[in-house]
Amino acid sequence: MNHDTDVPEGRDFLELVWRQEDECQTETDALLPNLGKKAPATMVHVGTVMSLLDRMASCWWVCRGGDHRIEYLCGRAFNNARAAVRLLRFGCYDESLALSRAIGETANLMQLFTVDRSALDEWRDATDQKVRHDFSPYKVRKRLEKLSHAPVITQERYALLSTRATHVGPHTVPQSHNVLGIPFSRSQPQAEGILVCVNELAGPLSAVAGLGAVLLGLDKDTRSRILNCARTLAVNIGGAAITTIDEFHQTLRD
Repeated sequence: MNHDTDVPEGRDFLELVWRQEDECQTETDALLPNLGKKAPATMVHVGTVMSLLDRMASCWWVCRGGDHRIEYLCGRAFNNARAAVRLLRFGCYDESLALSRAIGETANLMQLFTVDRSALDEWRDATDQKVRHDFSPYKVRKRLEKLSHAPVITQERYALLSTRATHVGPHTVPQSHNVLGIPFSRSQPQAEGILVCVNELAGPLSAVAGLGAVLLGLDKDTRSRILNCARTLAVNIGGAAITTIDEFHQTLRD
């Protein structure tokens, strides 16, 4: 018997996926407020920092003129965050984490610009080839370490985000954010996935906002407000993270 005739395809399949995503989003929004104290608060502060980044990207307070490179970096981080939040609500945790990794790359780059202003001019004038060679995520981390600054996104965190959420390897298991390591191909709320995604987004997002406020040279009051909001977001980050979740799951299994 051929059962393929019962399986939706084309537009029907897309609408099935979209319905599943809508259901997952509704369940996630109901679940998140009950996942401890920090996660709901962190998501609220994520919204505030995203709003500030949107304004930073669009010259809300003042237009400095020039090439707007820092504004564009803020805008890229804002758009990455928008998509990351939507994806985590759809149960696409791997994809959300991949975007948080991208925000982390931006955070490290902006961190380099704050501790070595000559690096910003070097980056602005660089060819695409030179950017790939001299400003790769690895090179940026090494330059920060050489300047005695710990990168916002460390090598350990970057490697885990790359392995789990970005690069495909023989041990890749999609959407397996649960103690049993069960993979899912449909939108399925997973508490650990929600927590890890919220926290991994909050860290680099807060850094981009704070660094952007400094690099944009905003007035003192505006800069202070952004820095305070970024700091508030950072201190509300919970313990569930890409660097700790495996140990937590192992403890539950033992």
